Amino acid sequence: MHRRDYVTAVGSSVSALTATRIGRAQPRRLERVLPADGDTAVQPGGEVMFEAAAAPGIDPTAVEWWVDGRGVAEIAPGAPFWSYTHRTGNPAAHGQFDEAGTYEVVVAADGATASWRVTVTDDAPTAPSVTVTCDPGPDATITTRDELTVTATATDDSGILERVLRQEGRNATYVDSADVSGADARATYTTTAGDAIWFIGGYPMMAWVVCRDGRVSAARTEGPSIEAMRDVRITGTNAPVQAGEDLVVDAELEIDGDSTYHGLVEATLDLIVGHDPTHVDSTTVEVFAGRTETVQLEFTTATVRNTQTFPVRVETRHAAAETDVTVIGTDDKGAGQLNVSDLSTNAPVTGGDWLEVTATLENGGEGPASREVELVVGHDPTTVDTQRVTLDAGETTTVSLGYETYPVANDDEFPVRVRTGDDSASRSVLVYGRDGDGNGGSGEARFSVSITGTNAPVDGGDWLEVTATVENGGETAASHDVELVVGRSPEVVDSQAVSLQPGQTATVSLGYETYPVANDDTFPVTVRSPHSSDTRTVTVRGTG
Repeated sequence: MHRRDYVTAVGSSVSALTATRIGRAQPRRLERVLPADGDTAVQPGGEVMFEAAAAPGIDPTAVEWWVDGRGVAEIAPGAPFWSYTHRTGNPAAHGQFDEAGTYEVVVAADGATASWRVTVTDDAPTAPSVTVTCDPGPDATITTRDELTVTATATDDSGILERVLRQEGRNATYVDSADVSGADARATYTTTAGDAIWFIGGYPMMAWVVCRDGRVSAARTEGPSIEAMRDVRITGTNAPVQAGEDLVVDAELEIDGDSTYHGLVEATLDLIVGHDPTHVDSTTVEVFAGRTETVQLEFTTATVRNTQTFPVRVETRHAAAETDVTVIGTDDKGAGQLNVSDLSTNAPVTGGDWLEVTATLENGGEGPASREVELVVGHDPTTVDTQRVTLDAGETTTVSLGYETYPVANDDEFPVRVRTGDDSASRSVLVYGRDGDGNGGSGEARFSVSITGTNAPVDGGDWLEVTATVENGGETAASHDVELVVGRSPEVVDSQAVSLQPGQTATVSLGYETYPVANDDTFPVTVRSPHSSDTRTVTVRGTG
């Protein structure tokens, strides 16, 4: 049977009946989706996407596509829309029509058909246009935990834009789609870089813009280089130690990446100690993406006369973790030592309420002890309350410390720690967000913050500037203070009131005059709103 005979035969019957297992007739149907009407027109060389809706019982991957007419490329029922068919259940195909004429396109399955008539003429509408870009672009390098946005901008002179389809650009794997309309439209796709497997593999991303009459055009964009995220956290130390002894810091390295593309990842961990940060140890390990590795870093403490408490920080190229340790001076051996135990809290509390932490202190040393006891909270440790405690050898007391929590929008879980300089104890607490009660619920304003750059490194005494993007991702307009917080003992050094409509974005610049330090100082800077924060590490160069 010739092609035309076959098309005529199946085209004369738009549905058929087949017996179900209970003996009743079940209709088999294929209905046109794109082009929406049975007739469409394109200019010579124009491309058309065809899509049908398959009734239950029809395997959308087992249909046949036919073209009646000469001078037309074969309909391609596989690439580029095979993955789209698997994901949506709708048979889809693509064809390019090179020569003027009228053609019939038919999709058939189990006796059911849908058909279109395509007229190829110079008078037909032109193809839609589309450009697609990625932010960050192909010259950037980001980690798997950063966000990226792909933007497709489409124009159709006929004003009947319908849809934007997005595909991984090598294997034509369907990613998602967005509805559009009118003559001009923009569609954005935002994802975490770790989920953009195609970019990790070095493949582009495609955007197809489709009109209601099936006319289609495509464009593609390259993405940034995406590194496996080298995250780190401190899991413990052997502090307090005697002056002159080795201080050991245990850390856990986590490689967040795709095992197929990132494979074995090399990571260097640096140990930095002191209020005037000093690099004292480093180690390099290789870990498969998606796995963790435990490492130890250490250094020999100085032989100091007085007891000292100072920060230690473990850094990778992407992240840092910090804690405080104590070295007992040679003059303090045999003196008093305040140990912490039985730590309890009134958590969970609601954001804005008072969080109270209670602990038992015992002087386990051989002499009296007088210490400033601190309550330290958060993943970026912040001292929120202190109390002076003096105990004779063997004495015990209970202390209560607390602070007014921040009125967060979402539930927040974080550590709280009571520390004496000799010992510390910690536990996690939960602060309930105010979603649903009119104070930060899903319908309220929500300001997300992302640092876009700094002018670091700067010389001590110069102005340090941090720029950030603030976006209102909520559903109402609002005004909130955006703050710049600096240092390992966080301090607010600048703020700016920002007013945004829903979906609106603003850029803020915050800064302060740095202190003229003698040695290079590396420390965190954070830009925060009531709902979000972002942190970077900066360096101020010493004058010495």
